[in-house]
Amino acid sequence: MIPGLVYLFGFGQHQAQGTTLMAMVPPIGLLAALTYYKKGYVDLGTALFLCLGFFFGALIGAKAAVSLPAGFLRRAFGVFLLLVSLHMILKP
Repeated sequence: MIPGLVYLFGFGQHQAQGTTLMAMVPPIGLLAALTYYKKGYVDLGTALFLCLGFFFGALIGAKAAVSLPAGFLRRAFGVFLLLVSLHMILKP
């Protein structure tokens, strides 16, 4: 979604990342978690611990990301995507 917003719609890297987070978190997180919870596949204690980590980690990460130059952020995101794709392609 982020590359699409940047290259197809002309968003800046910061705006694309922020817009993607806002669009994805509520519908995906809430409905998927509720589905798993109803089936008994949620450990609430662990989920709470992870949630706190994500909550504060995302805050720290967002504060760091918005302070970085857009060009650097775009290149760093591209390198991350490249490494993930190589891992997926090369790992048996």
